[in-house]
Amino acid sequence: MAEFYLDNGPQTFRGDPDAGWDNGARYAAPGVDVQSLDESADWFHGVKNARSLIVLRGGRIAYERYFHGSGPQQSNNVHSASKSILQAVYGIAVGRGDLPGYDIPIGHYLPAAVAAGGAKAAITIRQLLLMRSGLQWSEDETEYAIENEENWIEAILGQPLAATPGSRFHYSTGDTHLLSAVLQAATGATLEQYASAHLFTPLGISHQGWGCDPQGIASGGCNLFLPARALARFGELYLRNGVWNGRQLVPAEAVAFSRTYSGHKESDPRYQYGALWWLATVQGHPVQFAWGWGGQYVAVVPSLDLVFSSTQDTTGKPKKVEARELDLLAFLDEDILPAVT
Repeated sequence: MAEFYLDNGPQTFRGDPDAGWDNGARYAAPGVDVQSLDESADWFHGVKNARSLIVLRGGRIAYERYFHGSGPQQSNNVHSASKSILQAVYGIAVGRGDLPGYDIPIGHYLPAAVAAGGAKAAITIRQLLLMRSGLQWSEDETEYAIENEENWIEAILGQPLAATPGSRFHYSTGDTHLLSAVLQAATGATLEQYASAHLFTPLGISHQGWGCDPQGIASGGCNLFLPARALARFGELYLRNGVWNGRQLVPAEAVAFSRTYSGHKESDPRYQYGALWWLATVQGHPVQFAWGWGGQYVAVVPSLDLVFSSTQDTTGKPKKVEARELDLLAFLDEDILPAVT
């Protein structure tokens, strides 16, 4: 049976995690206190399910540590950090003209949306990217129910409208699965195929796979498996405003859109939500970060020319996984930023 959340247990990936990276520059980035980072990494090593910690400065690997048998060849389910990569893919698709824009109703591509009736066919791509579909959704509870359905897209669109589309933010992995289906209908390629051709390959990274539903539609909001360095490099791409090797890989407008406040206020006042990215301020520095369940992070701090990423194992009981999840903003505030000058 297809699942919304696949295990993130020990997996060895045979791809090349180093393609296109200047490994000779590792630990040579200026303005980074490696000894201080060593102390922070030693603390992180004490977290039972810690896997990786990477700091990039000025486009170089300034610090890198792996824990508990993990390494550069270890593949990680980045969970909901997949959503931020989905946002990049949509920016590319619109920039290439494979999608005409963000304000197209999904009924144009998904017959199931038309069949669902009401205002559901008029939900736009933009509203899904901002998680404002209006569809009723409860993370975990709704997902577990939909896993038992033969057709996830029909089941998601079968949820009642809890709000007028566009009027209210509600975090929903269902919205991102609809985005995956729209992309596939528009381009004829799965999200995994499109991302591989137009994002991963130009960026010089490999991936192990992307989980999908019973119809073969990739899970737009989760289940992308990447090595730790690949996740860090994706963060570096957004640090550079979408430019890689002199090429505008992700349109600058899409990068700016990712930093657009969605209007959602978290119960934790330290952060808020943009377009499939989280937004915060740490020590006066704007931070944009992708956040996957259980401690999968990549954080971009443009004012410091800095990228931080970490991964953690998510096998085991969910409550234990969540209890061990790194508090990213506290770690940036207390450990990473003090080590950068």
